[in-house]
Amino acid sequence: MVDIDFTLPTGRTVEQVKRSIESEIRNRLPGERIRKFWEGDVFRLVGMGADGRIEVRPGQIHASAKLRPPLSFMRGRVEEGLRQTVERAASGAAAAAPAATPSAVAVPVADADPAQVDALRARVDGVVMPGAAAHDEFLTNFGHVHHWRPLVVVKPTSRQDVVATLAWAKQHGLTVSTRGAAHSQSELAINQGGVLLDMKSMGRVLAVDAAAMTVTVEPGAIWRDVVARVYRHGLIPPVLTNNLSVTVGGTLSIAGIGVSSFRYGAQTDNVEELDVATIEGTMYRCSRREKPELFWGVLAGLGQLAIILKATLKLRRPKAMTRTYYLLYDDVRRFMDDSRMAMDSGRWDYIESWCAPNLQGLKWVNGVRQPFARWFFPAHFTVEFEPGAPPDDQAMLEGLRPYDTLHVDDLPTHEFANRLVPVFDLWKKLGTWEHPHPWMEGILPWSAAAEYMDTILPDLSPGVQVGGHVLLWTARSSVSEVPLFMHPKEEHLIGFGILPAVPPKLWEAARPRLEMASDLMMGMGGKRYLSGFIQFTPQQWREHFGDQWERFAALKRQYDPQNRLNPGFVAF
Repeated sequence: MVDIDFTLPTGRTVEQVKRSIESEIRNRLPGERIRKFWEGDVFRLVGMGADGRIEVRPGQIHASAKLRPPLSFMRGRVEEGLRQTVERAASGAAAAAPAATPSAVAVPVADADPAQVDALRARVDGVVMPGAAAHDEFLTNFGHVHHWRPLVVVKPTSRQDVVATLAWAKQHGLTVSTRGAAHSQSELAINQGGVLLDMKSMGRVLAVDAAAMTVTVEPGAIWRDVVARVYRHGLIPPVLTNNLSVTVGGTLSIAGIGVSSFRYGAQTDNVEELDVATIEGTMYRCSRREKPELFWGVLAGLGQLAIILKATLKLRRPKAMTRTYYLLYDDVRRFMDDSRMAMDSGRWDYIESWCAPNLQGLKWVNGVRQPFARWFFPAHFTVEFEPGAPPDDQAMLEGLRPYDTLHVDDLPTHEFANRLVPVFDLWKKLGTWEHPHPWMEGILPWSAAAEYMDTILPDLSPGVQVGGHVLLWTARSSVSEVPLFMHPKEEHLIGFGILPAVPPKLWEAARPRLEMASDLMMGMGGKRYLSGFIQFTPQQWREHFGDQWERFAALKRQYDPQNRLNPGFVAF
């Protein structure tokens, strides 16, 4: 049992304090997993392993809490929130202003000196646009949460263009940010008042070496194009993200995970060599053998150390066909048991899963009636095979215990890689693609995953599936060697993500729920996946990178001491 106990003085009346406490707590803790009620002058907080009391007395407020799992896993954040609540109530400070809806964010119009822009145009072969003339797409990213306007947008066509732009930015004391498909949701792929390098204009597939089973590409190459090019040679990348419309440089800067990651790690694990440029315009070739500290600092390094100019990627030789078994689970623990057996068996090439709501009706959540669901867990287990030698269905499914087996489907391997294109097309047609996407995704230790989902899913509205979904993916630690791709230390892992498309008017209500889900994930030993909506404090960045933080920060000081490359996200 963990105890929190403190007392603060106040000059306010008991009724004033009580009103402040009730308002603060209900804003901080939406949902009904924690019951909130008054017993006289004592405000009670009960649930999720918590028994908390805030007693209001004349002249003072006494707060205490006893914590058990799961909230005991995040004692520091619970105590911080409780103290902030009591301090606000004691002082009469106004509640924190609600977050502005994304559609209401003011974007200042940058005004670039035409002569300076012309000077840059004279140095590069690519397109140069003043930020004030840039299309609105360059002001935000897929998240549609942050809106920044750059001074200049540059679409380079070569490494020489990149180096010339870096020199120009240094001359004028400007920051530089890189942008690919901009599928991030935080302060990535956008720039405020500096230079935005739109790397999609460097999107060529340069060479396929069928004998060595590698492909060399520019950073703006779209994964779908890479797959199409190498498949002509009977090859495929070992790991592909679900959305193939993102760029190689973008996913290598985050990690790049997919439904084969339990076998082959992240996309960053499957890189042979990189050509990069630092903010000073110095170019390096790096690999596991040549400048390995820079190689491993760029991969999953969030664009903080250098700009990727070229990447050589590993390929593998797949079988021509895939067979997918569509299984359904009604119990997350049984799903986890079967997924663990599937990962360890060596039988399967791909494992894909998510959480699917079965709408039950309405219930009270945070003072309003909202839909609630019974959650099920679809799982797609896929194996590759050659025509004429299909898998033995009974042997493949031996030992698995699904609630139901719904379907079996065969696809050419290339089509399997593109299987989700119709889903993304539907979201675009529905208009939800343009909504804010404050995705909360991360990686949980196997030992805590079921308890975490037991806590999160009951109050999660099934409306989160409109234009989005609740993701599950299974993984293993030992298949990844990338130092900056942070994940729990256990061998078996579960990725979990709440991936909504939030109408702007609902962002204020959705944000605290997503932040609570994030805090609980980290409190239970999980790590956030950094392409999502991240609002870390400096201390949380240190906690995220753990024993890698000092090495990462030292590399930042070495290669970008003025913090001019992709600023505004990582708090060094």
